[in-house]
Amino acid sequence: MSDATKALATLAALALLLAAPAAAAASWGAIAIDPTSGKVGYARGQSTAVRAKETALQECGESRCKVAVWVANGYGAVVQKKSGIYMSGLGRTKNLAFRDARERAHEKAPAVAWVFSGLG
Repeated sequence: MSDATKALATLAALALLLAAPAAAAASWGAIAIDPTSGKVGYARGQSTAVRAKETALQECGESRCKVAVWVANGYGAVVQKKSGIYMSGLGRTKNLAFRDARERAHEKAPAVAWVFSGLG
């Protein structure tokens, strides 16, 4: 094998080794909610935040759906305040995500939805 061939083979192997962790690190999730009907759409394991948001909106299916939360490699949660307003939170666990959402709501708001998007 020539030196050029060896160098090319080494570069190809390095490219494969570096590409795998980068692909695995990109895992996005999202939740979309129609505030009128309460219908929920989810996205998990998407390659980008934009793709996760688009998928959640498509899953929700209503024209009034809005993205409530998006998350990379973790948990997202949504609660609904007594006033009807939705609040979102993030965390390393589902419980921490709901805790974050309730802290943002400033009340013990009931759970509406949660999503996990871990390493792909």
